[in-house]
Amino acid sequence: MAYRSRPGPIGSSCLTCKRRHKKCDLRQPVCKRCEVGRFKCEGYEHNKRGAARNARLDSSRPSEGFQGEDFSQPTSSKGRSNRETSENSLFAGERSEGTTSSSSPESFASPEMNNEREYKGPPGNTNSSALVNKRGNHIEDYLRLLISRSTSDPSINPLSIIRKIINLQGQLPYSPIDSTSPFLSYPWFVDYVLERSDRYMDEWYFRPINFPRKRTRTDMVLRLQTSPITRWVSLISMSIMEASVAGDASQHSVHSTWLGRVEGCLRRELSCDLTPRKTQERRNEWIYVAMMKSMIAHTSNTYQVLRNMTPIFLQSVFSEPKFWSKDCDPAYVPLSNILNSDAYEFSYFAILDCTYAMATGLPQQIEYDTTAYPRPIVPSTQPNASSSHQWSLTSPSDFQLVLADINACRDMSHAAHDWKDIERRLLTWQSQPAEYEFTKPWMKMAWYAVQESWRLALLIYLYMAVCGTPSHDPRIQSYVHQLLQVVGTIKKQDSSNARLSLFVQYLMIGICARSEDHRKIVREKLSTCNNNKIWILRAPDFIPVLEHLWYGGTADDRPIYWIDYVLSRETMLPIEL
Repeated sequence: MAYRSRPGPIGSSCLTCKRRHKKCDLRQPVCKRCEVGRFKCEGYEHNKRGAARNARLDSSRPSEGFQGEDFSQPTSSKGRSNRETSENSLFAGERSEGTTSSSSPESFASPEMNNEREYKGPPGNTNSSALVNKRGNHIEDYLRLLISRSTSDPSINPLSIIRKIINLQGQLPYSPIDSTSPFLSYPWFVDYVLERSDRYMDEWYFRPINFPRKRTRTDMVLRLQTSPITRWVSLISMSIMEASVAGDASQHSVHSTWLGRVEGCLRRELSCDLTPRKTQERRNEWIYVAMMKSMIAHTSNTYQVLRNMTPIFLQSVFSEPKFWSKDCDPAYVPLSNILNSDAYEFSYFAILDCTYAMATGLPQQIEYDTTAYPRPIVPSTQPNASSSHQWSLTSPSDFQLVLADINACRDMSHAAHDWKDIERRLLTWQSQPAEYEFTKPWMKMAWYAVQESWRLALLIYLYMAVCGTPSHDPRIQSYVHQLLQVVGTIKKQDSSNARLSLFVQYLMIGICARSEDHRKIVREKLSTCNNNKIWILRAPDFIPVLEHLWYGGTADDRPIYWIDYVLSRETMLPIEL
């Protein structure tokens, strides 16, 4: 049937919505309103030039990508407002890829979809299925080429791949499996995740010679191969890390939205009847997702993240026999066994819990057993994936135990040791030169400097927070000057972009800083933490706290007590308990 050309704006709705006087969502070739309402969509051919737009998938809804593991959600039939369409178009197409994390359409074109625009029949029709397969093959070829280019083109990163997957998925006609999960299931996609993860390890400041690559770890490879949600978590976490390394905070809202949706999927999965192994895997992934959230969320929100995840953490820990040696007290969580294991999700949670408690003056969420249980003996020639936090977060296990001890002693916990025992442990500490073998000779001396910086920072924290010693005390000022000298020796090496995470050290220096020179150093280091790879907390959030401490009630070079710092934190960084 021929349609007359009439004056005025060109129509864009499908013919069915136009006749029903309904707002069309413009998805081609079958609009979602017709699909949900079970109406036959008459298409867009009645428009003079046809509808050129594809429906925009909501960037905050990754749930369709999890249908391979029953993560699907009911789809709302409500139309989106123009404002929502604009906000949600971040993942929708090349026009929104103006950030540093996307490749331009001129440099790399999407597969041509419009040459198969004609829709041959309703869902389930043979011709429709053939069209789905044909376009799916186009997308597979495109993503394979995109990922192959990612190693040589830095603009093709995880976030750009997420965007392109969502954009291309929107160009497929209706099919019973309308999901992005098939695109994440290709073997070459798993290879991409493993390769990208191994490249991150090359950016660590410290690299032990026997730390295994992820692609050599059978357990991690198997999880990636068998679990769509694990692949999603890996892809999103890689995107967050790359944005953090680049100091790009513009994607935080996108990442936060996606992590929230992944959490919802994990919550629904755990409400089902899973095998014990699957249950443990989902809990571990949930803990890891929560740690990713804490990296991009404001520090005032981290308390809620930790509190909400504490039950999941405890369930997971008590379900892992490897953490519980025969001498462990079941009333407390054995911190040393967690830190010395290859379970990085647990280590990151515990380190965040202890560091957050120190920096905010709040109690830890977990009562830890800080006994240093014997480590498994692994020859230096064999791969050893334990204690990855030491290299990725620059957090020596021995001093994480001491930090947890000081927190417990400060809060007068039943698990606390006597402060004199903690002091003696720090004063008599000796580095073990042959403990680790690194890929570069300079790393051994740098590792010793990092350990020494932790020792000095924790002595300052112990004396101020537990003993009530003021910042002007000669011992405190001596440790501050030594600490500044030690951290000053740890510099960028080779051509690597690797930096160190020294948040605790600079926070202690800042609390005790009497001169403007020292305050300037602290302000600079904490404000540029996003350029220093991954820090366990968002250090810039503490700059207003320190400035209030320096220029507020304790100005005029008066001694600073720990309670002064806590009051400044409560004033400038309030936390809802």
